[in-house]
Order: sequence, then structure tokens, then C-alpha cells
Amino acid sequence: MGNLVLPIPNWRDDDTENSAFLPTSGGILDGLPSYAPGNGLHLLMDPNDAAAAHGLPPVTDDGQGQARTAPLTIDEADTNHLVPGFPDGSYLPSPGPKNPIGRVQGYPETGKNAWRAGNDDAIVAAANKYNGENGYFPGDAEYMSPQLMKAWQMRESGGSRQALQTDPFQVNNPRDWASEKYKIAGLTEGQVMTPHASADAALKWLHYKGQIGGNRDHQSLVPYQGLYMALRNYNAAPGTINGIPKKDDYANTVLNNAWASYGDWQK
Repeated sequence: MGNLVLPIPNWRDDDTENSAFLPTSGGILDGLPSYAPGNGLHLLMDPNDAAAAHGLPPVTDDGQGQARTAPLTIDEADTNHLVPGFPDGSYLPSPGPKNPIGRVQGYPETGKNAWRAGNDDAIVAAANKYNGENGYFPGDAEYMSPQLMKAWQMRESGGSRQALQTDPFQVNNPRDWASEKYKIAGLTEGQVMTPHASADAALKWLHYKGQIGGNRDHQSLVPYQGLYMALRNYNAAPGTINGIPKKDDYANTVLNNAWASYGDWQK
């Protein structure tokens, strides 16, 4: 049997280093289909070779933000075509919150709405801290469950992704600033908010709102009046909706959504 004779590869040399790479007859790539985008052959080619295969001029990026004319390769991004903002979809760290609370009725949180579950861990941490520091247990008037907090949060910010990711309880809304918020909730006017800071401050402010009773000067506090009155005063919006004071509609919505979504949310 004769010796097997392999074709001699026809590699480019220094004189043709800057020319496009094209397989030649007798080379080791002889017989492969011509280059086409997406066939994997571009992984063997530098950007100038790929540009030539496309019939494009050489790459013009000089590192000063010039637009590229060649196809992008792995790990590259065209900085001239980046779009700011959040495309639709889930940006939660996989596999999601460590302490999921579950959805509030009327506020889906699957698929492109998964961002609504993004504060579950912050809510659970804030509720546990609040109850633990004050010695509140289920059945106590001041007790706060994560389920009620989430229903409350959705009433405030469930329709706005930006609000939910910054100040979900709207406790430091510039339009509602009150000097008491510094002493009661530890907030400063114009403070940059996070979901954790919002949840912690909102619980302190809610408890305070449950003690102001009918005092207009808010100087003389009364014994805590319960969650309904606390939520009613937290909102304190003037006017009516279908003949019902807006503050009452607010409190009813939060408590009813919590019950409809989680059953007895105090357990």
C-alpha cells in the first residue's frame, strides 16, 4: 500500500497578511462552502477578513467611537447603537426572590411583569425588623405582615416599574414632604431612595400616622388607632371617589387586596 499523501496547505505569507483569507485549491479547507454569515467560519477570521467576505470596506474603528462597518465578533458591542432603558422582560436575579410573597390580585408578576416580585426580600426584611424591634406578634394591632406590606406597596407603586425600584411606598415623594419625616422616619428631603430604605421608613411613618387621630397639629399623639386609620392617614388625599373619601378608598383597597390575595394575612 502506498503512502498517503496529504495536500500541502497553502497558508498566507507575510506579503498577503493584510488581504482577505480565501481557501485555495489543495488547502486543508478545500471543499468547504464559501463563507456565509452564521456558518461558523467567521470565527476563524479577523474583522477585516469578515468585512472583505461581506464586500464591505475595512474596519474603520480607531478607538475614538467611530462606527464599525464589519460584523461584530464575540464579546463586542456597537456603542453607536446601544439603547438606554429597560427592554421588556425579567431582570430578577435567578431564581428570583429568596423569600417570595406571592402576587397581589390585579398585579401579575410573571414574564415581562416579573419586576413586581423584585422587592419581596426587602419587604420581608423590613417587616421582620419592624416586628422584632418593637415586639409585635400576629394578632397585635401594630403587627405588620409581608403580605399586607406587598398589597400596600402595589397600591402605591404597582403600576410603575421606576417607582417600584426606587421608592415603592412613596414615603419620600417630593410633593408630600413633611418636616416630621426626618424625626419619625429618618428621611431627608430629596434623599435618593431604595426599596429597602422606602420599606423601613414607610413602616415608621405608618405607625406615626396611626397615632395622630384627629389632631390637625399632629403634636399630641393618641394611642395607636389600628391599620385602617393608619393607612387612611398615610394617604390623606383630599376629595372623594364615587362618593367615598379618597383616604377611605385607599385603606379599603389595601386591606381588601391583602385579604383577597393571601387570605388571613395576619397569620
